[in-house]
Amino acid sequence: MERYKLQLIETLLIVVSFLLIKFILKYFVKITIVNSYFKNSVRKEVIKLINLILFISFCVITISIWSVKQENVLLFASTILTVIGVALFSEKSIFSHVSSYIILFFQHNLKVGDTLSLFFNDQDIKGEIIEISYFFIYIRTIEGERFTIPNSTLLKNPFKTSENQ
Repeated sequence: MERYKLQLIETLLIVVSFLLIKFILKYFVKITIVNSYFKNSVRKEVIKLINLILFISFCVITISIWSVKQENVLLFASTILTVIGVALFSEKSIFSHVSSYIILFFQHNLKVGDTLSLFFNDQDIKGEIIEISYFFIYIRTIEGERFTIPNSTLLKNPFKTSENQ
């Protein structure tokens, strides 16, 4: 038992930390929903996504505590974080769309029914937001065309929104 004392203490600290982080993030999601008029279903989706990311992080850290020699834990964690970081913000990665969804959720007041103007490749695409998903934002133009805009594209290009009354 004495041999595993350090791993048990580290695991306990990780469990407490992740529970605390989960509670704090749920609070911030709730505040964001209240302040930006998102639907309650969006809150549930964001919380599910945050829980998934926290669970994967918890598993990786716990495995590193119990499976990797203690002197290699920092190397293992930094390698995993680098791979995840590159995947989240890579130009063509699916994870970049999901991370963009989270950034758009917390930083921009986008909601279904708003008018979105996107400046992309010397074009001005303007229409009403009809759906927001993990990967795409769907808009319908005045002409009735439906555009599918990847979340990462929306985050990388200038855009403006206005509320429809």
